Amino acid sequence: MAPTPSLHESPAGPGTPGPLPPLIPDAEPFGSEWPPAPRARAGRRDLREKLWAGLCGCKHAIRGDSSFFAHGYRFLLVALTAGMLGVGPQGWVALVLAACSIGIAELNHSAVDTLARAIGDPDEPRLKVAREIAAAGVLVAVVGAAAVAVTILVLKFGDLLGWWR
Repeated sequence: MAPTPSLHESPAGPGTPGPLPPLIPDAEPFGSEWPPAPRARAGRRDLREKLWAGLCGCKHAIRGDSSFFAHGYRFLLVALTAGMLGVGPQGWVALVLAACSIGIAELNHSAVDTLARAIGDPDEPRLKVAREIAAAGVLVAVVGAAAVAVTILVLKFGDLLGWWR
């Protein structure tokens, strides 16, 4: 009786690459059932339950990551400076939208990081790449928001000092 080939060995013999293992250990290989069988829909939530879930998510993210505090105090400093310089309504809208983009990026980063830790070793190469991509999203949001804040504050400061006359 011939030994059965391992998952990485081809039936053609040793040294010949065989099929790759599935990414999810208990997953069926491709082609077993396509399209997948429909699943039952999750329970419907009303507006109040959705708002409560969102607030709980914010609480978990803020408690789990110190970056929210760092971004919060930086926004407070920018807001105080903008208030002292007398930034107009359009400037405030741009500053708030920039701050919201950072918050959304941080929430996404926190969600990816939480999932990576729940799945297993967060330093596993594929999970590490996912965490780095989420961190890159935060970096892009921070650079964009900083550009918006610096532009608005410098323009207003220059206007007060008469640089643009």
